[in-house]
Amino acid sequence: MSDQEPTLLARFQVDALEVEIHETRAHAGRAAAKGVASAIARTLAQKNQVNIVFAAAPSQDEFLAGLVADATIDWSRATAYHMDEYLGLAADHPASFRRYLNERLFRHKASLGLAARLIPGEKVDRPLFTCADYESLLLQTPPDMICAGIGENGHLAFNDPPVADFLDPVLVKVVRLDAACRLQQVNDGCFEQLADVPTHAYTITIPVFLRAPVISVVAPGPRKAQAVLATLRGPVTEACPATALRGCAGAKLYLDRDSARLVS
Repeated sequence: MSDQEPTLLARFQVDALEVEIHETRAHAGRAAAKGVASAIARTLAQKNQVNIVFAAAPSQDEFLAGLVADATIDWSRATAYHMDEYLGLAADHPASFRRYLNERLFRHKASLGLAARLIPGEKVDRPLFTCADYESLLLQTPPDMICAGIGENGHLAFNDPPVADFLDPVLVKVVRLDAACRLQQVNDGCFEQLADVPTHAYTITIPVFLRAPVISVVAPGPRKAQAVLATLRGPVTEACPATALRGCAGAKLYLDRDSARLVS
């Protein structure tokens, strides 16, 4: 443990995936924010624009707070995307991922020029067209980095084990959420009961992750421990979608003591 990183408990690598374990979720979130800020600066030193995909979940609270507090980031040259949204939820719904990101990031940085291109979850009549439109945006301006989490069932975005496909032919699709994923939304306090959680959602697919030059993943808390164990020690398979990260040279996973407790 160095003087410069007093909260860092361990750093190691699993295949191509770098891993850091920090003392608390706050420390892990701040470390991830610092890493993403550096990646943004490196990208903007090479090109005029940086395209960033954000996850929306309580696991990202400390990370996003760290980004908001960082005055060095040039948001005027950044475009934000998000990785998933519930099918049928309006942008102002309390559980909408667009609302989450607006409250924790976009509204703080819009005056500095941050642009946001978000999935219109309320569009339910022609979902395939909505998927195609968002895929077109991702193809026109490919993500330079993805800021993600890992689900309790090992999902990336809303690619739950039953629908995850490492060779998915599309970049955006509508998926049926599995029971573990929907229960996590209740555990996270986003919904009062399981019956309230939507059954379907829009999501970017695994190949979007595999193509991104930089992936920052924050997965704190004791309920993530089993998924973290499967991600780092299990076989690389769609049964644990997050294992795809082990093939991404630009990926880094930030854990706290609780989420890393099963990893020796």
